[in-house]
Amino acid sequence: MYQLFEQERKIMEIIWNAEKPCLISDILHIDPSLSRNTVAKALVALEKKGFLKVDSIRRTVTRTGRAYVPAVTRKEYELQKKFMNSISQNHSLKRNTLNLCSTLLQTDMVDEEFVNELENIIKDYKKRKE
Repeated sequence: MYQLFEQERKIMEIIWNAEKPCLISDILHIDPSLSRNTVAKALVALEKKGFLKVDSIRRTVTRTGRAYVPAVTRKEYELQKKFMNSISQNHSLKRNTLNLCSTLLQTDMVDEEFVNELENIIKDYKKRKE
């Protein structure tokens, strides 16, 4: 996951707060200070970064466009940001690894298989140390 630039964060906040998939026109309606070109470029960048996905193609009065929904929740982004900040501020590999595991376990990014594999790694380590 990547860091968000200021304009990207502003657009993601609008989309995270929306109750429906957002077109460019929806975003511009909520924040008229943004330009259409800025929003269009940011949406492409956010999709490439994995923050957004296209939900559908919708028609407005004047255009047909992609309607976007978040691919990452605000909480997932904040947890990832916290983890990335801890890496940049604390160069301890052990601490960073624990932070990564803690962050992953607080999200929906892992499944039962991941947890089982993590438990097996710890069990194997303990057996080797006995």
